[in-house]
Order: sequence, then structure tokens, then C-alpha cells
Amino acid sequence: MIWDGHTGLRASPQGHVPCPHACPQAPRQLAGATAPEANPSPKAFSKHPRSGQRPQALGDKGWGQTSHHSALLPIQGGFRPPGTRHGGSRVPLVPHSGAGAWVRGVRGDMGTPQLRLLVLVGLFGLAALEDLVNQVFVFPWETKDSYVVLRAKPEQPLLNFTVCLRSYTDLTRPHSLFSYATETQDDEILLFKPKPTEYRFYVGGKSVTFRVPESFLGSEHVCASWESPTGIVRFWLNGKPWPRKGLQRGYVVGAEAVILLGQEQDAFGGGFKARHSFVGEISDVYMWDRELTTGEVGAAMYNSPLPAPIFGWRNLPYKIHGKVYLKG
Repeated sequence: MIWDGHTGLRASPQGHVPCPHACPQAPRQLAGATAPEANPSPKAFSKHPRSGQRPQALGDKGWGQTSHHSALLPIQGGFRPPGTRHGGSRVPLVPHSGAGAWVRGVRGDMGTPQLRLLVLVGLFGLAALEDLVNQVFVFPWETKDSYVVLRAKPEQPLLNFTVCLRSYTDLTRPHSLFSYATETQDDEILLFKPKPTEYRFYVGGKSVTFRVPESFLGSEHVCASWESPTGIVRFWLNGKPWPRKGLQRGYVVGAEAVILLGQEQDAFGGGFKARHSFVGEISDVYMWDRELTTGEVGAAMYNSPLPAPIFGWRNLPYKIHGKVYLKG
């Protein structure tokens, strides 16, 4: 057993902290909600039908070697540390790959649960996760085995969210930028670019399309938001809002997810295709459990601090798989 002097919690070396109460599954559809208005919009590019057997997921054979940049995902359950108010941190310690090191999730008392800060507790005390400002993930080759896993997730199902990132590429073929998959829906959230003049945004397996001018000027910063009560989707390119559209009114986005950059998931944590992989640079990745305003999107473009992201570029929990490099 390992004792944490800051919280008074004990954790086993395996990092398993049982949930003290039953954790029911969230409903997939809000009560009383109308059926989604959007028709299914399958990608025009190959997506295999589901088979009876689940393909191998990322965690089936372990996470592999962990870089010094990485941190593990906070897990659900655990116990409230002594001295905190009701609704405070309930995120247990989980093991990091380094000897004697632990990752600890902390969230504030601000209404909805938030992943406010991740810190490493190691042999040499506390150290904050890495600030990636002025750095980028470089994806130099077309592959089916190179990607970045974002090792954080919402603490509860989502009724609102915003995703932002910056990409820099000369690809003209279809490619995935941000893939959020659950066990029941591989396109739970997907930001996909089928061609240089089009972005396709998926929620719960259905999509809307935003047509954009072809850019020859460099990187593109995009944000997309969705709200369940109205189904309204908002999209911003380089800080400029596009006309609102509707998608999946009344839907609930699952919280148990695998989140990837650079590959599209055609199965939970797998099903990658080289022809949909990203080649280029990705940076400034953020996700919130609320809709941003246009002013806040402008702040996100320049990595200005905004309240309580689920994860963000200023303090990103991630793990690199394959030939992806972090460069300044």
C-alpha cells in the first residue's frame, strides 16, 4: 500500500480504487426529447460495418512505453479527501509509469465537475504537467499506427461541449483531426476534414458539414460546439463564426471514451486506416463541457486562460503512440 500524505488516502500499487456506490449508466436520450432532425450522414469514405466481435482496443495489451511527457487518466470513484467540502475532489490516485510516481486529478467546487489540474506526485515531490504553448505534435507520415491519446475525459455524460484545435497540413485527401469514441458509438464526437474546403462535425454518429474557403496561408484554428437541448452546432474558423446548424437534439454524449488526435476510430480505440490518418502539425487542443462565446474562441486561439477545460494545451495529459513528435 502507498500512503499519500497530502490527502490521507491509501492506494494499492495497481491503482485500483473501487467505486463505493453503484454507478448507473446514463441514458442515451433525454426524456421527452424529440427525434433528431438530421438524417444519418455516413462518411463518403469507407467505414466498415460492425462485426459481432469487438476489435482490439488500445488497452487490450497495455499502454506500452510511456514518455516522460505522459500522465494517466483520472478514474471515476474514490473518496473525498479530509478537509474538502461536499462536491470537492473525488478523484483517486492512479499509477504513473515512473517508479513511485502517481497522477492525481483535482477539480473545483464550481457546479459541474471539472478537470482543473493534474499534478504528478513522484520521488521528488509535486510537479505540474507540461505546458505545451509554442509546441506542436508533428505527424510526419501517413500511417495506421501513429496517434496521440488524450488521457482525460469528462466526469459525467455531456449535454454541451466545445472542442478547439489548430492544424497545419497540405493534405487534400480525407483526414481525421479529433476522434472521441465510446463503446457504443465510434463517432460519438468526430472532427473530420474530407477535403480542403469542407469540415464535417459528428455527434452520436450523425454529421453536419461546414464549407470553408481553401486556405493557402498556413494553419487553421477551428472550434466546434454542440448543445443537447436545442441541437444547435456552432463552428468557428480562425475565430470567425459560421452560420449555426442543428444536429442530434436531445442526445447525450457518453463519458467513457477514448480520445485521439491524428486517427479516426472505426471501433472503440481501434479500426484505424492509413488513408484517413493526419499528416502535418496539430496544436492548441482544448475541450470544455460548455459552449464558448465568440470572444472566448478568440482567446482560445492564442492560448489565453479560460475557466475549467476538461483538458487543455496549457496542461495536457497525453501519450504518444508511433511516429509522432513534440516539437517547438
